[in-house]
Amino acid sequence: MAERASRFAYPPEVSGYFRTKAVKPSFSWLDIWAEEHAYIMTVAKTTELEVTSAFHRTIAQAIDEGKGFDTWKPLIEKELTKLGWWQPRMVSDPSGIDPDRMVDFSSDRRLKTIFWSNMNSARSAGQWERAQRSKGVLPYVLYMRTTSSDPRVEHLQWVGLILPIDHPFWKTHWPPNGWLCKCQVRMLTEREARALLGTTRVIGKNDQGEDITIRYTDNPPDLGPDIRHRNRRTGEISMVPPGIDAGWHTNPGLARATTLIRNFETQLDAAPGADATRVLKELWDDPYLRLAPRLPQKVWLPAGVSKELAEDLGARSAVISVTSETIVERIGRHKMSVDDFAVYPELLAEGLVLPDPRGKGHVRSIIRRIGKAWWRAFVTLSETGYMRATSLHQKQEKELRNAVERAGMKWPGGE
Repeated sequence: MAERASRFAYPPEVSGYFRTKAVKPSFSWLDIWAEEHAYIMTVAKTTELEVTSAFHRTIAQAIDEGKGFDTWKPLIEKELTKLGWWQPRMVSDPSGIDPDRMVDFSSDRRLKTIFWSNMNSARSAGQWERAQRSKGVLPYVLYMRTTSSDPRVEHLQWVGLILPIDHPFWKTHWPPNGWLCKCQVRMLTEREARALLGTTRVIGKNDQGEDITIRYTDNPPDLGPDIRHRNRRTGEISMVPPGIDAGWHTNPGLARATTLIRNFETQLDAAPGADATRVLKELWDDPYLRLAPRLPQKVWLPAGVSKELAEDLGARSAVISVTSETIVERIGRHKMSVDDFAVYPELLAEGLVLPDPRGKGHVRSIIRRIGKAWWRAFVTLSETGYMRATSLHQKQEKELRNAVERAGMKWPGGE
């Protein structure tokens, strides 16, 4: 992996994924669990933010510059030396769960594990994003044989499996599927998938000179029931498929796209309005959020923040969310693009709020001119007390003027 990274640049999706991760110090890798690793970067025993940030900053640089382990190591050595962490030292667990531990970040073994796990989860997420973008022409995924000289038996049983990109199998089995796992996947056209399925082919020879054969199938092997795993640090219970290391049983790209709102809602709720709107505008440029409408399952996305509207409707949060289903419906029925929804943050935060034209007390319409176009959105207070954006339209100025006049309000656009 390190040699490959030193010769080839990573795709931009990989860099984008890693750079937008939040940074959080932790005593144990278990403190940040499963899906959380998709949007939080941590390094075990880095209980100081400056140390965790040094790892994040230098690994991001390594990704941008296509560096491998050997060329990344001097970067982190320089940073940790300045911080006094380039030698063995005792680290205390802030939670008091575990005893003090000795940590040595100058150890090649520890550094390689840190570098591998972060590089490969980012590569995995970037590959999944590209797969989602290209699934119109490459709709199938082939699980390929590992390059490891000592492959895991369970992982070999997935080799040759061909399934659609949105099949549930890839929610848990998108490689890597464990520590130092070298399994990979490849995208296929429908024609390629049909040609391979049901066939057996020789792809090479093993160390003993025996043929390595692969049978291509669309039936995932039954390796038994999922295994119950309890995170000893957090107490969280996870069901992990056989053959996958606990903590690696999620798809980094999928988790990133489906949990963005979890990472931002608390921050947005507490942030000043202008800051929250700025963050959301940047967020809508995040490739993983823009990818959400392509996902097979319903995803909640942060669309805007309005404390005034929250007070008006009696909402539990100032954050206004929109579902991927709403976006898909607008794109399909009204020929809109994902780019159009980037107006949501400004529209919802700064637009003129009107009563619902149908007289529904839990609904408001919001209008604003953005660029050369007038936009209108509807916001509904859900039964659970949260605000949901339910539509988005470009409208003619005359129609909106009439709506404002009927509401007895002043036209915001000037004469």
